[in-house]
Amino acid sequence: MQKNNLDETTNLLLNNEYSLNDNDEVDEEIEYKNIKKKKKTKKKKILLILKILFFLILLFVIFIFLFFKTSLFQKYKELWVETAMSTMNHQFLATWFLSEDEINKILKKSEVQNNENSNSDNITISNEKEKNKKEISLEKITGKNYVGFVMTIPDASKVKLVDGRKSSRGSKLSEIVTSNNAIAGINAGGFSDDGGVGAGNLLNTATIMNKTLQYGNKTSRYSFIGLSSDSKLVLGKYTYQEALNHKIESAIEFGPYLIVNGKNQISNSNSGRNST
Repeated sequence: MQKNNLDETTNLLLNNEYSLNDNDEVDEEIEYKNIKKKKKTKKKKILLILKILFFLILLFVIFIFLFFKTSLFQKYKELWVETAMSTMNHQFLATWFLSEDEINKILKKSEVQNNENSNSDNITISNEKEKNKKEISLEKITGKNYVGFVMTIPDASKVKLVDGRKSSRGSKLSEIVTSNNAIAGINAGGFSDDGGVGAGNLLNTATIMNKTLQYGNKTSRYSFIGLSSDSKLVLGKYTYQEALNHKIESAIEFGPYLIVNGKNQISNSNSGRNST
């Protein structure tokens, strides 16, 4: 009887052991399937991400082609090239995608051709009484793509070209306005700025002040914006002597001229480059 009980107990223990082993095998199989499922899900996610990236890259390449190699976005392409090529450090934004000939063609199209000088004889200066009646005014102007201000100065003789250079540096515009007891001021002329560290006191564009050529060659012809002895604004391409012959007392080299003799010089919305 005792032997039978012992056998039954032994069998029961063995069966439990087998049952435990079976359960362990089932758990391992489930865990293996879960790991395999996770790996498969991970691969699917990676594949999906790669597909999305490929699709985005393809869209980008197609857009770049349509933007730079077709006329679908011609207006914006010209604006892009004009903006990029007018900077010192970001011209690659145009040169990466377009050839030199393509860029030059766009830039040529955006040049303003100033083929005539202003005619001072057509300008009438108001008499003293009319000048005194009006005050200097500042008006805000807006358009589709710009916001600006226009200052109207009834007495043109109040407009002066002054020298803001000091011995070792230039002057800030606010300093120039304050030191000359002026109401307002605007930058004029150019200065050497090698490496972006120029001090602002070395001229690099033709400049006439008080009938004296401060910088430039007397025999070369420059695009001058000047003030005459009779307080008229003079625009024209002159040599130094020709400028004096047109009664110019002070002038700086700058361009292009946007309006000459009442005529708009802008041929398209992206124009603005100087042809000289």
